[in-house]
Amino acid sequence: MKSLLAWGFLWAAVAAHEEYHPHREAVRAPAPLAEEENMDHWNELGLEELMKAEQNAKKEEVVKNIIIFVGDGMSIPTVTAARIMKTQLCSEDDTCQAATRKISTEGNSGELSWESFPHLGHSKTYSVTRMVPDSAATASAMFSGVKTVGYTLGFDSHIVNNDPASEAVATPVSTVLSWAQDAGMATGVVTTTRITHATPAALYAHTANRNWECDSKMPDDRPETVLDIARQLVERSPGNKTDIVLGGGLANFSPLDYIVPNDPTDAPATSTESTTSAQQPNPKLPRFDYGDYTYNCHRDDQVDLVELWQNKTQGKFISSREELLDDSLMSESQVLGLFAWSHNPYEDQGTEAPTLKQMTETAIKYLKQKSGNKGFFLMVEGGKIDHAHHESMAVRALRETIGLDRAVESAVELTDDDDTLIIVTADHAHTFSIGGYPDRFADITREVYEDEDTPTLADDDAPFTILEYGNGGGFYGNYIEDGKIVRKGVPEKSLDFTYQQSSGIPMFETHGGDDVGIWASGPMSHFFHGTHEQSYIGHVMSYAACIGPHKDDARCEKTWRTENSGTVPQFSLLSLIFLAVCLW
Repeated sequence: MKSLLAWGFLWAAVAAHEEYHPHREAVRAPAPLAEEENMDHWNELGLEELMKAEQNAKKEEVVKNIIIFVGDGMSIPTVTAARIMKTQLCSEDDTCQAATRKISTEGNSGELSWESFPHLGHSKTYSVTRMVPDSAATASAMFSGVKTVGYTLGFDSHIVNNDPASEAVATPVSTVLSWAQDAGMATGVVTTTRITHATPAALYAHTANRNWECDSKMPDDRPETVLDIARQLVERSPGNKTDIVLGGGLANFSPLDYIVPNDPTDAPATSTESTTSAQQPNPKLPRFDYGDYTYNCHRDDQVDLVELWQNKTQGKFISSREELLDDSLMSESQVLGLFAWSHNPYEDQGTEAPTLKQMTETAIKYLKQKSGNKGFFLMVEGGKIDHAHHESMAVRALRETIGLDRAVESAVELTDDDDTLIIVTADHAHTFSIGGYPDRFADITREVYEDEDTPTLADDDAPFTILEYGNGGGFYGNYIEDGKIVRKGVPEKSLDFTYQQSSGIPMFETHGGDDVGIWASGPMSHFFHGTHEQSYIGHVMSYAACIGPHKDDARCEKTWRTENSGTVPQFSLLSLIFLAVCLW
C-alpha cells in the first residue's frame, strides 16, 4: 500500500511539473554545440576555474585607491541579459545595433568585465522606511555606512522626508568622499545623470528631499541654512573640494535666462533682476532641448553657480567631449564638467557628449597624476540604466549596462591590482525579467521562437519577448477587443532601443526589492563574501583604505599615505642625529 501511495505521489509530481512548467517538445537532433561542449570541455573549464580560485589569495594590504562603480538599477537579470547582448551584438568599437540580424554567437557563456573579479557578494537594498528603496537612500547607505529614510540624503534616520525643519534635529553623516579628502586623497565623481541627482549627490549633500536639486525646487518656508543640492556642491565641502566632477545638470547651476528653448518664440521673459551676463544665452552649451527633457530646474536667485565655482576654486569648467579629452586638462587644479542641461544622453543616441568610458578614463588619469602617493577615491555611476528601465526600454538599459562594462574594463587597465580596490555594484533592482524558454542562440532582444522562423505563442495566440517587466509603460500598447485584452504587436523585424517591453501592470515602471550583486577586486576585496547590508559597503571602503571611521585602527599606522609623504624619512633623520653627535 505504501509503495502504491509513493508511486501515486511521484506520478502527481510529474504531472504537476508538466502542467506548470510547459516546455516545447524536444527536437530530435544533437545540440548545436554538442561537439565543442562535450564532457572534456566542461571538465577542463571546471579545472581552469579551480586554478583561478586557488590563485586568488587574500590581499590584506592597506588600499591606496578606491574606485566604486554603481550601476543604477542594475539588477541581477540586467547583468545576465547585458552579458548575453554584449557577446551577441556589441563590437569592440562600442556599437550595439539592435537591427535586423541573425545571431551566430550564443551569449550565455560570455562575460562582463567585472564578472572575472575574484570576490563577490549580495547587497540587501531596503531602506529605513521602504522595502523597495529609492536611489537616494541606497546611495547614502553605500557611501556613509548608515542606512536612512527614503528620498533623503546625508542624514540618519531622524530626518523626515520633505521637511526642511527636520534637518536641524537629524544627525548629519559623513561619507567616503569626506573621509578620502580628510586623508589627503584626491577625489572624483563621474555620472551619466545630473551631478545633483540622487547617487552622486549622496556623496556631498545633506537634504530632506533628493529633488531639491536647485533653488527653484526649494520650499518657500525653508530655513536659510537649508541649501539646494547644486549650491551645496559649490559652497560646501566635500563638494567644492572634489578634484574632478563630471556629469550633466548644467540647468541647476544656471539662471533661467541662460536656458534657451528650441523655439525662440517660447523663450522666457528676461528677469529685471538678472545681471547683464544672465540676460545672454549660456555659451557653455548650445541650448536646452525641451524636446528631450521636460525638466526645468534653475536658479531663481540669478546666481551663475558655475562662475561662482570657478571664482572659488580657480578650476577649469568644461562642457564638451573635446575639452574632456584635451591633455591640457591634466594640469588644472580642479575640473567641473557638465555636458548637458539635464541628464547626459543615452549612449545609443550617439551625440557629442562624452561616453561613460571616456569620462572614467579622464578622471582616473587626472586623479592618478594629482594624488601622488596619497591615492585617490573615485565614484562612477552608470545612472541611465535606471532611466531606461523606468521607461520599460530593456534593450536601451542593456546598452547602458554595456557602457558601464566598458568603463570598468578601462579602470582595470589603468590601475594596479596591488593597490586599488575596485567595487562594482548596484543601488537597487527593477521589475525586469528574462523568461519564456528561448533557444540558447536566441537574440536576447527579440521574441521567444519555436524555431528559426516560428515565434512561440502565449495563450492569447500572440508572440512575446524574452525580456519583460512586472509593471511598466509597455502595458499601455494593449487594447480591449470583444471583452478581451489584446496585447500590442511585436515589431516585425527588430526590437530597437526605444521599444517598450510589455508588462503586467499599467504604470511607470518601478524599482524592485531584490538583492543586488557586489563584485570586487584588489586588496581587501575578500571582505565581500556573502549577503550583506548595503551599508556594509561603506564600512569596507573605510577599513580597506584606513580612512573615516577606521582611520585609527592599529593596522593603519603605516599606509600608502604615511610612506614617502614628503616628510624626512626615519633613516635620514637618524643619520642626521648620529652625524650631529659625532660632530659635537
